[in-house]
Amino acid sequence: MPNMQMIDLKINCFGPIEDQIYAAFPVLIKNIRRGNTIIKYAESAGITRYTFGRKGLEKFFDMRIEHISEEHRYNDACLDDETHMHKNYILGGPLKAILDGHKVEVIKTLKANGENVQVSWN
Repeated sequence: MPNMQMIDLKINCFGPIEDQIYAAFPVLIKNIRRGNTIIKYAESAGITRYTFGRKGLEKFFDMRIEHISEEHRYNDACLDDETHMHKNYILGGPLKAILDGHKVEVIKTLKANGENVQVSWN
């Protein structure tokens, strides 16, 4: 359709730099997901509209041993600002749920193909 244009919306970096940007600007986690596509289309009378064509997955961070080890789990002073933000983002929701009186169920599964496992909660 000639009046439509698909635009990929992303942060143009990868790896540790991407993590640093998301850590510095947490508002991006909810708003600039990985795999967004914006559709721009022109209507009559010269009006241009935008809508999401695809909303990708939210950015996620690697859980580090410092987040959960007996030695470090209660000592956030040993974490730099970025790692502290990652810990809060990963564990803040489940901890709040527990403090609010909800039960959190942990399910362990095996990965047979050697890929890294991804842990999520809802």
